[in-house]
Parts: sequence; structure tokens; C-alpha cells
Amino acid sequence: MSIYERVYKLMVSLPSAEGEIHDPIKAAIRGVSTRNLQVVLSYPPKVGGTFLRTALVQLLGKHYQAGLSRGSYANADNARDPYFPLLLNQHLVQGPRPQATVMHLHMYPSRHATDILEVFGIPVVVASRNILDCLVSLMEMHEKAQAEGRPMDDALLHSGRSYYEMSPQERRHSLVHIAPLWYARFYGQWLDYQRRCLAEARRPPLWLHYEQLRTDPHAVLASIAAHVDPDHAYTTAELDAALEASLVDRDRVRLNQGISGRGEAFFSAAEKQAIRAILACAGEAALVELGVL
Repeated sequence: MSIYERVYKLMVSLPSAEGEIHDPIKAAIRGVSTRNLQVVLSYPPKVGGTFLRTALVQLLGKHYQAGLSRGSYANADNARDPYFPLLLNQHLVQGPRPQATVMHLHMYPSRHATDILEVFGIPVVVASRNILDCLVSLMEMHEKAQAEGRPMDDALLHSGRSYYEMSPQERRHSLVHIAPLWYARFYGQWLDYQRRCLAEARRPPLWLHYEQLRTDPHAVLASIAAHVDPDHAYTTAELDAALEASLVDRDRVRLNQGISGRGEAFFSAAEKQAIRAILACAGEAALVELGVL
């Protein structure tokens, strides 16, 4: 069977009515072995994903033709599923050097999404951050974009009207009662997926804390490299060079050095209680351990 016939069969044979990839198709994908590497950074917004994805692309460039891919059909909002044809292309296409594709997706681990990641053997990295600090950073990002006249995806804050159309009181209500729902679903589903991976002896995601990235980015990048590319070793000098290179364009790529805990001062006691109640439904003990609560 030629590669073109194989690709055609793959493209017309999925998914099943239940949204899963058929076992023969999984076997066909796994039978096409390349040296290409695909990685998913499933970071919620405002947890350092832009900084880290840039550093990781720089680092993987030693052994691969490395680059960034959203991995989704359209970069339209903060609910991006992996797009099978794109991942298939990234898996199959071979050049003079193997490819390393870093995908930055604010994705939920829905069954169809994790099915796709697992069939391609794609390692996943998930990050967490204190929810109060995260929400303040989210608000500041939107306020800055509006002041500069830039469009901004406000899916996390949209409550039937655009964030830009809301009054200050409505914006604050959305920040306290709307955005936390997205984060609760994100963390809750990834924690559930982690439990299933461990119970079924599958590779679980690597979890990272924002505070680790802020205080010791070298150690964070090293742990990601070991998780996503265990076949290669990266030196301290290479890790440092990748981190430095990621900050060349400081207007677009930066690591927020804001003081941790500023969310505590920004929100009232009643607002903090409301936010915590929303997030606690996702697993309070686990989120405390992860530094979200």
C-alpha cells in the first residue's frame, strides 16, 4: 500500500459514531514510524505558556526542525481541540531533519481529544497557577488590549456580551463568576484524566506550577525536556540559551514577574469565597496541592 493510499484510508475512516478512532486506524498510524516529535502544552491562559513554548522550541531546535503549531483547526478561542489532519501531517511529513512540533492548546481532555493524542503518542504538559493571581492577570491583559485598540479573545469573560461592552461592575462580576467556571472545568477534567492514566498504566501529563517557572525556569524547562524528549540530553548551557533566546522579543514574549499574591489584595472576601466555591467543585484538595487554591 502506498503512503497516499494509507493517508486516504486514514482520512475517510474516522471517527466512529462515538467520536473514537477505530482500532485498525490506530494500528495503521502506529505502523508509520517517523522520528518526528509532537508535544502539547495544555496551559490555561495566563500561566506562562507563551514564554515556555518559545523556550521549548528553541531548545528542541538542537535535534529537530522545531516550530510552533496551534494544533487546532482554527486559532479562534480558548477551547481548542487537536485537529486530526494537522496532527497526521505533522506525524508523517519527513524532511532532512526530524520535526519537533510544539502545540500550545488551551484544551479540555475530552475523550475524542485524548484519543487523538494517545494514538500519536503525544506527551502532554499541564500547568497551574493561583486562581486569584491568574484572574487579575487575565483582566489586565484585556484592559491593556482595549487601551491599545487591539482585538482580544474574551471567551473566558464573555457573559452574553463582549467584555469591551460591559460596565466596570459587569466586568468585575464576569471576572468573579464567569471566568472561574472555565478554569474549574479545565483543572477538573485534567485531574480526572490523570487519574485514569495512572489507573490504566498510560503515560500521564506532566504537571508544572507557575511559581516554579517564575522562580526557577531552568528546572522547569529541564523537566519538560526530559518528559517530552527522553531520547536526548540537554546541557545546562543549552537550557540557559533557550531561555534567554525566548526573551529576545520582550514585547511579545515575557514572563510576568508580578508579585505573587496580588489577587488576595484585589478581590474582596466575598469575591474570594465565590471564586473558591466555583473552583472547589473541581477537586479542592488537589487544587490546593497544585497551588490553584
